[in-house]
Amino acid sequence: MQGKITQDLLKLAFENIKRIELSEELPVEDSLDRIISEDIVPANNVPPFVRSAVDGFALMYSDVSEKKLDRFKVKSQITAGYPDELKPLISGEAAFVTTGAPVPPNADSVILIEDADEYSGGQMIYRKKIEKGSYISPVGDDIKAGELLFRKGHKIRICDIAALSGSGLKYVSVYKKPLVGILSGGNELASPGENISGSKIYDINTTVLKSLIKDAGGIPEVIGVIEDKLDKLTGTLAYSDKSKKYDLIISTGGTGASFLVLENKEITNFYDLMPSAIEKTGKLLFHGVKLVPGKPTSFGVLNYGTSIFALAGWPYSAIITFDLFVRPYIQKMMNSENIYKKYPAVFAKLTEDASSEEGVRKYFQVKIAQEEGVLLASVIPSPKPPSAARSLSPMVKAAGSFVMDENTTVIKAGSTVEVTLNDYDIIR
Repeated sequence: MQGKITQDLLKLAFENIKRIELSEELPVEDSLDRIISEDIVPANNVPPFVRSAVDGFALMYSDVSEKKLDRFKVKSQITAGYPDELKPLISGEAAFVTTGAPVPPNADSVILIEDADEYSGGQMIYRKKIEKGSYISPVGDDIKAGELLFRKGHKIRICDIAALSGSGLKYVSVYKKPLVGILSGGNELASPGENISGSKIYDINTTVLKSLIKDAGGIPEVIGVIEDKLDKLTGTLAYSDKSKKYDLIISTGGTGASFLVLENKEITNFYDLMPSAIEKTGKLLFHGVKLVPGKPTSFGVLNYGTSIFALAGWPYSAIITFDLFVRPYIQKMMNSENIYKKYPAVFAKLTEDASSEEGVRKYFQVKIAQEEGVLLASVIPSPKPPSAARSLSPMVKAAGSFVMDENTTVIKAGSTVEVTLNDYDIIR
């Protein structure tokens, strides 16, 4: 569950959102997870004709209910895609029909083939009761022409692709994906694949953010790695903003010590300058949340209207805060009517106590096991010095995470917690 502080920050971000207005036509088969940009009202009925829902015999209900007939002449065999003209039945006649096949124009019921007492030599015997309209789908029984099928802002699922194509649509209008610029700050960063030495480290977050942005529905573009100098950061932000190229910018690193920078205190050897750069090139709307990991998360709007999220540099922190703030923001940018989580949650019992300081929302990474049908969550200890945000190994080992809200300091062993999974198929 999201705490009040998270909801407040999302509300503030949503109030300053830059929504996508342009749309594009896509083939229906390529539209999975895209957001529909206009109401969908199909022109065709599904089914377009009266059809059988089963393999069986089409007949007239009155022959059984009123005339008490139990022997029928099977005059025709009708399969799906039947090419010939359908002729009406006369009393005492039935037609063998397969699933999805059209039924004769005056047949109003279908019986299951296995319910017939006998079928041979063109004769069918049926002695059971019958319900009028059984196993028959009228025209438009599934989808009606002229009626709203999907509302603008709906996210397309696999089942929706089936409905769209079944309605005869080849293309669908969807909102364009936002172009999201990625900016990393840090003198220590090198691209994966390069040789590193000294105090250099690989730029993890750019790679991670590219994947996260794609998964959230955006198009990532790397702006670059900027050295830790305020003039370099402000110049890059100002240029990127003025170009109006990006719908959103995400930066990582350079967020923490700027509380002091913004207070005009002289600090040497402190390079956390991103919030200060945002303030100089636009408006910093928030900086710092009571969240572990992710305390220095920032958000602002630059002078030419480009929104920017400044995330902490530690990978786990960037992943958590992306899912908390950036993922829903991107979805709202694309005019989605709902907010979607990436992975589902399960309920599990803690195997040991978990604790946090008061007033801070804290995320715990856990392993999941199953004993006698009960899911158990074991907290993965933080490395020393204790900072889950700084290490990769707990993320790799974890099956998911749960959050302790700011009003709780201890959750006792045996308590049930809600664990958001890191994937789908992990419980065996």
